[in-house]
Amino acid sequence: MQTFPPPGPAPRAFDRALALVFRIQSWLMVACLVTMVVLLFGNVALRYLFNSGINISDEVSRLAFVWLIFIGSVLATRTHTHMGVTMLVERFGRASRRISHLFCQALILAVLCMWIKGSWAQTQIGMGTQLPVTGLPAGLFDLACLYAAIAMALLTLADIVLTLGGAEPPLDASATDPLS
Repeated sequence: MQTFPPPGPAPRAFDRALALVFRIQSWLMVACLVTMVVLLFGNVALRYLFNSGINISDEVSRLAFVWLIFIGSVLATRTHTHMGVTMLVERFGRASRRISHLFCQALILAVLCMWIKGSWAQTQIGMGTQLPVTGLPAGLFDLACLYAAIAMALLTLADIVLTLGGAEPPLDASATDPLS
């Protein structure tokens, strides 16, 4: 269980802003899902009923799916619900668990830094290429990856700071927000 300092005026405003950001992300996920369902169902219905279709449905629904996945991975990072194996860590003492958690978070941060660098390069390359039907830049797919890597790196940094500040590292998936 993580312990947090008592909320003052600034943390409450920060918590509200943070909750709003994550609520917006949840609604963006809903919008992506609705877009996918409407476009794909509409395309299938039009093909069977009128022998026509929506030209952009495949590209836009694929883009919505990619963004849905990456936004979801950020939300899973926030709530510590990514898959993890805790058999060994549960047997550690408090100090060993803290050291293990910090080591794992440092590894995660290193991987995310490589991910940010690679997705930035791919986004730059993709912005010069257009998708064939919609004409949108192909880099929008890579931009979802860049967004997720940066957001997860910030959440990981916040978790490291909280753990170094005395908060108890989570043993397993919990609904504890690392920034609240």
